[in-house]
Amino acid sequence: PYLTGLVAGAFTISSLYQVFGFTQLRPVAHFALLVSLCCMLTVPIPLLLHLGHAERAFNAMITPHTTSAFAVFGYAAGFYIILLILETWFVFRPHIVHQAQQQTGIMRWFYSILSLGSDDLSEKAMSYDRKWLFTLAIIGIPGAHGLHGYVGFVFGSLKSREWWSSDLMPVIFLLSAIISGTAFVIVLYVLSCKLRKVSIDLSCMKVMAYALWGFMMFTLLIEGVEFLSLVYRGREGIDVILEFVKGPLVVPFFILQFGVGSVLPLAIITFLIWSGTSGKALVVGITGSAILVLLAVLMMRYNVVIG
Repeated sequence: PYLTGLVAGAFTISSLYQVFGFTQLRPVAHFALLVSLCCMLTVPIPLLLHLGHAERAFNAMITPHTTSAFAVFGYAAGFYIILLILETWFVFRPHIVHQAQQQTGIMRWFYSILSLGSDDLSEKAMSYDRKWLFTLAIIGIPGAHGLHGYVGFVFGSLKSREWWSSDLMPVIFLLSAIISGTAFVIVLYVLSCKLRKVSIDLSCMKVMAYALWGFMMFTLLIEGVEFLSLVYRGREGIDVILEFVKGPLVVPFFILQFGVGSVLPLAIITFLIWSGTSGKALVVGITGSAILVLLAVLMMRYNVVIG
């Protein structure tokens, strides 16, 4: 669930540039798309390892059971992986063509195959590529968010678990996915700039900080409403939840998830925006907040799935 969230969040950052024209996000747009693809390719690994016989996963695809949420999830995930691969290919096609022309030996052969025989970089060809990119990005927005909302649906549809059985579970998973993916891109972008010894684009960092701040406000509100509704309804099983929240889950739920991981970074970003901070202090503050947000979402997954 955590990795799937990173997929949706990273794709959101890429789409803000590709579809909605946030030019400030240009330095991270293609990078975020790669992050989304890498996470998506990693998503099935824990599930396949958990099966014991990973090869049996293909049975759900070959002989699907239409009433099984996980059987349908296999098709949704497969479709989204194909879409991500196509969009990534169109984004990096100019780079692939240049490498095919410049490299020698086995690498030239590798990039030639990767170019799929398309080496036309004329304005007409690039215009055609941009149209495909825009179309794939538009399809990918509901695809990415629907994919992670579906993860929340899988949990929320189980009536045997009081804390899971909620209509708000898909929304909570989706919003927390967006903030975790945004935070992940921030951390990786800063790290990559340090490793490559290039300057960090402050306008790009500010836009990502605004996005993180906005989505965090919604996430905190929805999570609070969801938990309070569980307590207020007082259905059978709520006593067990309250017993755990007051006992073993005090630290991971109240202190780590809500306190350190949510309220603290929200306060830091609010102060940075309000005070007009810039330069190194802004980068350190936003990066630190992003790390805390990643911790919060990880604890949310732990509390819901394991805790």
